Amino acid sequence: MADETLLGSLDLAAAASGDPIITFFGGGAHTAEALMDKAARTAAVLRDAGVRPDDRVGIFIANRVEFLWAYFGALWAGAIAVPLNVSLRGAVLEHMLAETSPTVLIAEQARAPDLEAAVAATGLKPRTFFVGDAATGTDRDLDAALDAADPAPRADREPWDLQTILYTSGTTGPSKGVTHCNRSLVALADNATWILGYRREDVAYTDLPLFHANALLMSFLPAARVGAPTFVGARFSASRFWPSVRACKATVISILGSMIPILWQAPERDDDAENDVRVALAVPAPSSYFDALERRFGLRLASLYGLTDVGLPVGTPEGRGRPGLCGIPLPDWECRIVDEHDEEVPDGEPGEAVFRPRRPFVAPVGYWAQPQATLESRANLWQHSGDVLVREPDGWLRFVDRKKDAIRRFGENISAFEVESVLELHPVIAEAAVFAVPSELAEDEVMAAVVLEDGSTCTPEEIFEYSRERLAYFAVPRYIDLRAELPKTATAKVRKDVLRGEGVTASAIDGGPVGRSGR
Repeated sequence: MADETLLGSLDLAAAASGDPIITFFGGGAHTAEALMDKAARTAAVLRDAGVRPDDRVGIFIANRVEFLWAYFGALWAGAIAVPLNVSLRGAVLEHMLAETSPTVLIAEQARAPDLEAAVAATGLKPRTFFVGDAATGTDRDLDAALDAADPAPRADREPWDLQTILYTSGTTGPSKGVTHCNRSLVALADNATWILGYRREDVAYTDLPLFHANALLMSFLPAARVGAPTFVGARFSASRFWPSVRACKATVISILGSMIPILWQAPERDDDAENDVRVALAVPAPSSYFDALERRFGLRLASLYGLTDVGLPVGTPEGRGRPGLCGIPLPDWECRIVDEHDEEVPDGEPGEAVFRPRRPFVAPVGYWAQPQATLESRANLWQHSGDVLVREPDGWLRFVDRKKDAIRRFGENISAFEVESVLELHPVIAEAAVFAVPSELAEDEVMAAVVLEDGSTCTPEEIFEYSRERLAYFAVPRYIDLRAELPKTATAKVRKDVLRGEGVTASAIDGGPVGRSGR
């Protein structure tokens, strides 16, 4: 069953092609054999550092080859890989570290201050290795440790063995670690192939982060499993996107969230359709300009509905994307649209999407260290998405809205609870309610209604600065509204529905669009 494991996928890639299977712009090309050699040496370093089977290895690296060395090295050692968003800091990062208790951390040297502060706050004492020029020559230099290591024997892992913890955004509480076994991760990759039709002659391109599921499990892994190469950019840039796609002759790409309107709204060029792209994964699928976007860029659009908590249960069959629709249930999945009592609603009526796998271990195992949350998410033996969808009469599904108190911005899911928790640590903020308001793009903007302690003063500008220092760039509120009080129910719960209905009030201060620098 090697083809149902992550490391078995590298075997498939090596058997299919001796050419590089991944190339980083500015970071070199790497074959499957080279990745496996580095994974085996990383595993030796991890074992020497005290990592034992099923220990956790935290990975705090963006789009560079060392991410893959660390990720596959953890699996080679029999450990559980925990990729972490490199933009995280403060209380949110502390929570993830405290919950998973990694034995070893592998991180970019540039992220050392945020990571070390979070580790110190937890009281944990993991062995930490760094990558990057500043780490050279130190006792925590991963490259030096790998040069001195002999390849370790490969751990024997089965399709149902736990391999990865992927953190998703919290909605009514802190972020949850979703536990994936080999089969559930490989199923994501194989379902991506069902949607996008990966084949040996394809070339994948992504500039999405490898620590998220799309780039790792829906671009690199499915391409590798058929022997196709993947090219990786550092991050999305509207000006660099199409030149990069053309340079590597990409045939399969992903454009998610705000990337879609950004590329669409860019000035038209005579060479827009001069590319080799066969299919682009577009989530959400645009409605009003779906056909026009296909014509302009000379490609076909595919779409899907998936969650870290659930997996990938819905997608468009290869070459059959439709405006505004996310697809049909994939062969591995059952889907129902239900009301608040889990009773199925008629076609055309909105309801919560619930899912059930047709094969064992296709779905995630559950939430790490949170058995009650796992149980609640699977009420009546169906995995509840917390999202509202509509089933059309022909069986296709359309996404409507999120039931959960979550916000999506820059392709990232944001927990309103976590942003509120950080704001309420401010010495003069008594209460904060964080919610989504419409963006000029396809996703959301973050707004915070804030109540100060009696007799205290604080300006929105001070709160913006406070947020930039403690939150990932994508979670920093764009709008701050200082209020005397928040609307509440009779049981003292904040009425988020009222706040969303009011939207951006006249009294709200606009901090301006937020970039990756937090400004």
